[in-house]
Amino acid sequence: MLGNAWIPGQQNLISFVMVDSNNVEVPGLGGTFTLELAANTGVFIASAGTKAEKSAGWYTYLATALESVRGIISVRVNGAGCVQQNLVYVCGSSNPLGQERTYIVTDSVSFLPVAGAVVWITTDVAGTQTRWFGHSDMLGVARYDNGYKPWLDPGTYYYWSLHPLYTTDAWPDTEIY
Repeated sequence: MLGNAWIPGQQNLISFVMVDSNNVEVPGLGGTFTLELAANTGVFIASAGTKAEKSAGWYTYLATALESVRGIISVRVNGAGCVQQNLVYVCGSSNPLGQERTYIVTDSVSFLPVAGAVVWITTDVAGTQTRWFGHSDMLGVARYDNGYKPWLDPGTYYYWSLHPLYTTDAWPDTEIY
């Protein structure tokens, strides 16, 4: 995952700090803090995932796959002696029309999949506005390092790849969704 991104339909782990009114970290809550989620424009509901304390005021929450719906996920966390923490995550895409995309890197002569290629996706033909970065797996499928495919909103994208054993003579590859 990149930044505050969640993967739709999967468990997602977040980490956060609980502080008091003096902005001092509050340890010792264990899993007793209250965590609520609101998907998109919905109301806050009690969490169903796993809450835990890391140490020194740091805590984690493992969201369930059912809590990981596409769109904006708002998180509200409260604990004894703590200031409420308000967190926002994007699950897949903030655009409900976004989708997971499959892109396969192949050899231009044999058309066989190419494993281990660096793959990046840009929103401009010059290749300077990178939207996604990953590698091709054993079947040539472009994936994040954590195994997930790119999640993209509708639009025009330019796919680039680089592998030391292959030459790239027709890049970028343009895809319109």
